[in-house]
Amino acid sequence: MPSRTWPLGVGMVLIAGILVAAGLEGAGRRLGAQAALPALLAPGVTVATVRAEDVTVTERYVGEVRSRKRVDIRTLIKGHVLSAPVKEGQAVKEGDVLFRIEPAPGAPGGDRFALIKAPFDGLVGQLSRQEGSVVLAGEALTTLSDNSTMRVYFTVPEQRYLEYMSRRDEDEGKGSTVVELSLADRRKYPQAGKIGAIEAQFDDNGGIAFRADFPNPEGLLRHGQVGTVSMSRRLRGAVVVPQDATFEKLGRRYVYVVDGDRVAHAREVVARDELEDLFVVKEGVEAGEKIVSGGVRQVRDGDKVGP
Repeated sequence: MPSRTWPLGVGMVLIAGILVAAGLEGAGRRLGAQAALPALLAPGVTVATVRAEDVTVTERYVGEVRSRKRVDIRTLIKGHVLSAPVKEGQAVKEGDVLFRIEPAPGAPGGDRFALIKAPFDGLVGQLSRQEGSVVLAGEALTTLSDNSTMRVYFTVPEQRYLEYMSRRDEDEGKGSTVVELSLADRRKYPQAGKIGAIEAQFDDNGGIAFRADFPNPEGLLRHGQVGTVSMSRRLRGAVVVPQDATFEKLGRRYVYVVDGDRVAHAREVVARDELEDLFVVKEGVEAGEKIVSGGVRQVRDGDKVGP
């Protein structure tokens, strides 16, 4: 069979076509291989080890300050005020005279003065009747408050109530829960308090009233004040994760746990407490596990986060 000679231009075109086809096939194989691998670590993505450490957890609640004992001072007879030898805000002792009442004609004891005395040590409130005022039987003349110890009432959600009750026996005797009060000017009240009582029932919003008792030796606290009660406790060996290492989806909180092959897997975590920049984890991860700690939004489940 006679040999066939191709023109030089045609031969070069054929060779070029073969090379291009081979190049496209090789590129396709490389792209396919890359698609089968997880994505590599993106800039700004960091990995850290979950740690356990001692932390102080603080819960804060708005509270109303009330006197340990507060009563209305009333007259039992009709008459008029002869004198009121006390001033508003004055500290009095049990038995001190607060009012002298002259009974109206025909009233019981009309032939003698009626003396109204302080039933206990305390502070005199606003005087609703002055000297010369006519008073009726049962009418309130002032109030008397025992402010030696002040009671601060605040409402705690049910979940926190259950947590407190679960550790109450442990707290008693160890004092592991510290109760403090901050005033309206943000200053911390110098006397530490303690939980004195818990209400018998929950309110309609699912909260329950706690009472914290605070000594008041300087008389700084007064009935009707508002403050913030802080309940702090020390947790030993608590598992913590950075808040920036978490993300939320459908109302649940997750972290990316990194396995031995440096692949990230989304895992739900439950936080028991929140600190300034950390979550104290109740369940989901353990100390020693590795998680994505930075650049969480750049990571997807199954991504490779290291070489």
